Amino acid sequence: MTSPIDTLPGAILRLDPTGRICEINEAARMLHSSFASQENLFDLIEPNGRAELTSSLSPDFISRDSFNEFEVLSNGRRFRLTVAGKPCADWSRFVQVTDITEYRVLSERLAINEQRYRSLFFQNPDAVCCLDKEGRLVETNHCTEHLTGYSSEELCRCYWESLVDPSDRQSARESFDAALAGNSCSYRCKVANRDGDQAMLQVTYIPIFVGAEVVGVFGVARDKTERYRLEESRRLLQSCMAQIQDVIIITETSPLDEPGPRIIYVNDGVERMTGYKPRDVLGQTPRLFQGPETDRAALKRIRKALEACEPIKEVVVNYCKDGQPFWNEIEIVPIPARRPGERSYFAAVQRDITRAKQREAELCHSQEELRRLSRAQESILEQERRRIARDLHDELGQTLTALKLSLGVTVNELEQVSADHARRVANLTELVDGAVEKVREISSNLRPAILDDLGFEAAAEWFLEKCAGRDDLDVQWHCDSSGQSRVKGEVATALFRILQECMTNISRHSNASSVIIDYLESERSASLEIRDDGVGFDPGLLGRTGFGLVGMRERVAMLHGDLTVESAAGKGVRVSVDLPLEAEIHD
Repeated sequence: MTSPIDTLPGAILRLDPTGRICEINEAARMLHSSFASQENLFDLIEPNGRAELTSSLSPDFISRDSFNEFEVLSNGRRFRLTVAGKPCADWSRFVQVTDITEYRVLSERLAINEQRYRSLFFQNPDAVCCLDKEGRLVETNHCTEHLTGYSSEELCRCYWESLVDPSDRQSARESFDAALAGNSCSYRCKVANRDGDQAMLQVTYIPIFVGAEVVGVFGVARDKTERYRLEESRRLLQSCMAQIQDVIIITETSPLDEPGPRIIYVNDGVERMTGYKPRDVLGQTPRLFQGPETDRAALKRIRKALEACEPIKEVVVNYCKDGQPFWNEIEIVPIPARRPGERSYFAAVQRDITRAKQREAELCHSQEELRRLSRAQESILEQERRRIARDLHDELGQTLTALKLSLGVTVNELEQVSADHARRVANLTELVDGAVEKVREISSNLRPAILDDLGFEAAAEWFLEKCAGRDDLDVQWHCDSSGQSRVKGEVATALFRILQECMTNISRHSNASSVIIDYLESERSASLEIRDDGVGFDPGLLGRTGFGLVGMRERVAMLHGDLTVESAAGKGVRVSVDLPLEAEIHD
């Protein structure tokens, strides 16, 4: 005979108030092998479910329309028990048993996946958003809010495309259509934030599938602004480095001993300058360019600077791939490590200055030729002055003296001469005397004979005595020549002309009251120093007007000497000359 409990749907137990199974249907027996008539359910379930079962079976739990539902564990399986609120006549109750073990496993797995999704979505360092099929923002993470400057509520009221720069919207639209077609894709665009600042983003669209249907699109936007800026800077730098004519080399900092630090970067200029291709040089050492004519002293200075990690600039002879030497200007600077533990480097800029060196040599040769020519011209000029001075003194001077004597004899021989005629003859005699003195003065100024006969010291003393009387100057002459003067010829002439030029400048421009001249002569050199207490001048204006100082410098340069001119406004002028005696050469 069929029991009424067998007609109830599902697995059904009838329990008395103590939990004993009074009846059980076939579905309950098949659900769990431990469920059997006369078994106590309290003994079959884990302790954490017994309190709920006790409450459900108590007489206090009586309700026609309500029931109690809770979960219990039995032999590793999870069951949901539904206890009827209305008891039977004997206070027993019907309990529906449902095995929810697989359901709970799936639920927990779904909850974990949900947490993973939420973490991936909201904790993602990139901007992540969810778009519906129309392109409207449905959900955004915090990074999207930070990137755009808009809140999540504001973003979810607009379309992503409205944030994209108009020039990039076509790419955004095409990529979105491709994602709706089920294909992940990526594009680059500019997006303006709330303040109007633009960021360069790399956006990836991923279709959202539910079954076989695309119901939306995930958008992942990575801020590449700084990367693109660095890439553009790197592109410009590489383009510049490739086109620049100088050679740029970056090396490691060690070893400084053989074989030397390795080259880790070199620009294309190395091939233009040396013939080596960049690939031939990488991994090598800069000593590859050295050769027999490379200055070893310069290399030692470079080594010392590298050991001290100090910048240095040197000029050495290096060699091309074909063995051709060239003048190489090298400037090396250290590149320190950004942080401890990282590598440091040396960067070198190398420039071929062979043509500049050739032009410099040609210029030096040209200057030397000009100086030799100027020296020869000065020598000829001095000889001409000497000849003119002697002609004036010997011929014109003697002629005027004879004329004076003749006039005197004529006056004495004339017995009867009127007073007017006598006065005229006396005036003529005075004029002749003046002419004689003028000729002597002109002769001395052109070339004082004392300079050739007695040397610079005697000529200087004679000349300074004239200057003191003529210009009302306090002239102090201090001489230490260690005995008889050895300075004659070109050196004596140069010193005398410089002294003349200085005294002329003092007389014309300085308003000085005193001049001190110190002269020192040794076995190898002669030194002359001239100091005045005049108004001085601004050294910054030196050489802008007049040729006096230029001529002095050129005279000294021709004799391989040194000239120093020091002055300041209101401080007077100091001129110092030092000439080697060996420079006295007659062309």
